[in-house]
Amino acid sequence: MSRVSPSSVDGWETAPCALLTLRADGTVLEANALLREWAGRTPEELAGLRFSDLLSVGGRIFWETHLSPLLHVDGRVEEVALELRSPTGRTPVLMTAVVQQPDGQVQVALSGARERSRYERELVAARTAAERSAQQVTALQEVTAALSGAVGVDALTDVLLTASTGPLGASAGTLWLSGPGGLEAVGSAGETGAALPEAGVLLHERAPVPDAGRVVVPLHGSAALQGVLSLVAPEGGGDDPLDLEVLTAVGQQAGLALDRAHLYEQSASVAHELQRSLLAGAPPVDGRFSVATVYRPGVEMLEVGGDWYDVFLAEEGVLSVVVGDVVGRGLGAATAMGQLRSAVRAVAGPGVGPARLLSRLDRFVEQVEAAGMATLAYAELDLATGLLRYACAGHPPPVLLPADGEPSLVWDGRSTPLGAFVHPQERSEASLQLSPGDRLLLYTDGLVERRDRSLDEGLELLSQAAAQVAAAPLGEAVRTLTSRLLVDERGRDDVCVLLLSWAANAFERDLSADLSGLAGIRAELGSWLSQRGADEVTRQELVLAASEAVANAAEHGSGRRSAERVTLQARVVARTDGPADVVLQVRDHGRWRTPTASEERGRGLTIIGALVDDVVVEAGEGTTVVLRKQLRRATA
Repeated sequence: MSRVSPSSVDGWETAPCALLTLRADGTVLEANALLREWAGRTPEELAGLRFSDLLSVGGRIFWETHLSPLLHVDGRVEEVALELRSPTGRTPVLMTAVVQQPDGQVQVALSGARERSRYERELVAARTAAERSAQQVTALQEVTAALSGAVGVDALTDVLLTASTGPLGASAGTLWLSGPGGLEAVGSAGETGAALPEAGVLLHERAPVPDAGRVVVPLHGSAALQGVLSLVAPEGGGDDPLDLEVLTAVGQQAGLALDRAHLYEQSASVAHELQRSLLAGAPPVDGRFSVATVYRPGVEMLEVGGDWYDVFLAEEGVLSVVVGDVVGRGLGAATAMGQLRSAVRAVAGPGVGPARLLSRLDRFVEQVEAAGMATLAYAELDLATGLLRYACAGHPPPVLLPADGEPSLVWDGRSTPLGAFVHPQERSEASLQLSPGDRLLLYTDGLVERRDRSLDEGLELLSQAAAQVAAAPLGEAVRTLTSRLLVDERGRDDVCVLLLSWAANAFERDLSADLSGLAGIRAELGSWLSQRGADEVTRQELVLAASEAVANAAEHGSGRRSAERVTLQARVVARTDGPADVVLQVRDHGRWRTPTASEERGRGLTIIGALVDDVVVEAGEGTTVVLRKQLRRATA
């Protein structure tokens, strides 16, 4: 029985799709009119060609390496996208092929796919646009949320620099903000030393400006240019370019956020100054005592609350220290606290004493309703003798930290809170004799009270923590003790802690490593040395040596970070073989790094060694520099 030629089948030649018959090796046997039209070839030109000769380069490779082997294994392939070559270009088609048995000829049908290809391209373009839009929205949401949550200019600076190399997609960035002298660089991410953009252009531009591989984003506020964010475009070939639409929106939002931040900081500065005026000012200067405090209000965004402290001279040579707690929280409690603090200062004076002071305050709080039921611990220290008289009105007991011995709670001199419905006609007081180096801790209940434990447990933990820091410098001791006791805190409450040390003959000061208080401490040390009888030359040399040692400790041990602390201690040590010595100790919490000498800096130890008799650097947990110099006394 003979095979019927496809061309003899009715409609084969005029079929609406291109048809071919191939030998088993892919050689074209027959092709209908549409195939000849698409290929731009006559029947004679098609004779002897392989099917792969009609395809684009990619299609040819795909046919020879994948489709032809698969066809002869499975006997059929369906709707495979290929491109036919023609004199006028390429024609996208979908191929279906079937192997006929037993001669192995292949029947191929090709349908036009130009509309389908265009649809697929449009679909890919639409998907790409949707993905880009989603990425834009995600980036904007992320940056907007961060800008909304930032409080203050410093926080906004961190947000913008983090976003630069994050959701904004830059490889690096630098931020300039407007200041008194124009645009000032305030930070960078992934680069240093970026050049300042042309400010004149940016004053008028609202959209990002491409600039030599960078994109400069002006940050305009409602009335003026608040800053400039300069971003480095990604360098990798596969990285997406910086999205100017997103950067435009971010620039607008960041400019307005900077407006709000400046306004907030101005308002906060005024509020903070008013609040600080309610707290104690600087304590009196006297080498016979030292005071360190920690204060933390229970309400965020307030500098003060209902807890308070004060240190002042009740009379010449008598130091008053007080810690109190007004009922309530927030601004109302802070206002009552300020009134009560002023009342304590007004009532205290020669001959009054702790008990009578509390009795007079009872009458005061009857006139100030918000101060009713306030608690208070008040003490007066005779700086010459170390005699401490104290009284507590419903307040947690002070803690005595002797120079030698274990801490103990001080339970005497107690009575009811101020303005209580039932209070004694005469308040009680008690006294303690302090020895040099003894310390007294006053605090408010927020330090020890918790809902999940008894007050006795809290006081026991306080005594244990006090014992662990008894030998530490005063400032370090009060900070460490407070942080340890508040580590398990579940709710915020006002906390005020005051640690008083009577030294008689010693001097101790604690200052920030940014050296903001160095000038005042130099003056205090000079006064202390004068009180010890030091002559002018000795005083000047020791003050200069101490100042240089503190500066070195701040820089080399603490990196001038404001959160770090440097402690200066001074004492007079008697000698059996001659005049007494002045011993200075400067302690930091970092590691001393001996600087490289230069014409400008790095000669700290050399200078110190020329001013004193002996210098010892003790490295360990932190670094302690010990200076010793003979006390030459002024002549009468």
